[in-house]
Amino acid sequence: MKHQFQINKILIPIDFSKTSKLALEHAAHLCKTFKSELHLLHITKNYTIDVLPNLTATSAVLSNLEDLRGRVTDELNAIGKKFSEQHNVGYNIEVKGGSVANGIIESAKDCKADLIVMGTHGVSGFEEFFIGSNAYRAVTSATVPVLTVQEHSDKMGFENIVLPIDSSNHTRDKVSEVVALAKALGSKVHIAQLVRKDDDKAILNLKVKQVEEHLNNKLISHETTVIEVDNIGQATLEFAKKVNGDLIAIMTDQENYTGFFVGEYAQQVVNHSKIPVLSITPLGIIKGFSQNQLGGESNPF
Repeated sequence: MKHQFQINKILIPIDFSKTSKLALEHAAHLCKTFKSELHLLHITKNYTIDVLPNLTATSAVLSNLEDLRGRVTDELNAIGKKFSEQHNVGYNIEVKGGSVANGIIESAKDCKADLIVMGTHGVSGFEEFFIGSNAYRAVTSATVPVLTVQEHSDKMGFENIVLPIDSSNHTRDKVSEVVALAKALGSKVHIAQLVRKDDDKAILNLKVKQVEEHLNNKLISHETTVIEVDNIGQATLEFAKKVNGDLIAIMTDQENYTGFFVGEYAQQVVNHSKIPVLSITPLGIIKGFSQNQLGGESNPF
């Protein structure tokens, strides 16, 4: 059985772009809701004055990495103090160099983050920071859930959470995180039962029934829509738009034989969704299950 999802610490990588600042707003809102701590991370690279407009740094300062890190540290402290005063949120900061994606994963492990919140795109020309492939590498490598925020995701809170359920073994592994968010935020969960041509519909129906029963037990409002699909990434995005979704929950990787949210599908959802996406790593314990073992007593929640 999966441990109950709790958010005690949130890691938020910041590159001072509009998108990362919007991601910070979402992170602060969640910190306030869950009474969790905010870990502000910045990964230094080579800058121009246009990259860090808020730091009012001179070219001489920019040429000195230690001075630059000092100014970045001051800026992060100012941001942390602001959110601490506004939302009564505790915070700490970290400034480091190196690979962006690897740095995020390492910091999440070191600070024992329960959730990473990050923008999908960052400053233009900034070493591909949070642009497509880098965001995707962080999402698929993290051992904790990653909430990616897009440029126009300016609505705080999640009233309607989209929960796609497919025929793969790990599809229900995201239910625990969805339940925790829905209970804390008063959300309605919209289950998208995604049916492909060759699916074992009896097994898929059983999985959806188990999810519905679990949501009922947790007193969470929900409804289920059955959708026949070819491309589940596209179908999920269209369904989210139809139900006015504020958040989509997906798995980062599943069995290759299913084709569900592997590679292009997960990347399609993360990079093209106009609302935040919560990406979750599958449970190792589920890997040993076969489709025939998914009986009524099976409980990955």
